[in-house]
Amino acid sequence: MSIFNEETIKTIIDKATKDRTGKIAETMRELLKLCEQAGKVGFTLEELSIIGTTGWYISQDPTLGKFFKDLMEVPPPPPDDEFYN
Repeated sequence: MSIFNEETIKTIIDKATKDRTGKIAETMRELLKLCEQAGKVGFTLEELSIIGTTGWYISQDPTLGKFFKDLMEVPPPPPDDEFYN
């Protein structure tokens, strides 16, 4: 029994084959490479799933995209030496 859904694999291949711009195949290769690198540095499959799902939702909602962009630009708080001492 495979962990991969054959219908989903066929859908991915079909999309890549029908896309004359090549963007789907290129994106698929980039995703595969990034996920491989992420796995090698210690990300779990669940963590990758959350990151990927969040990215997809951002692609569908510009407001959510702006929220995450703004959130990622917030600088970290300054060190609090009193807290550590």
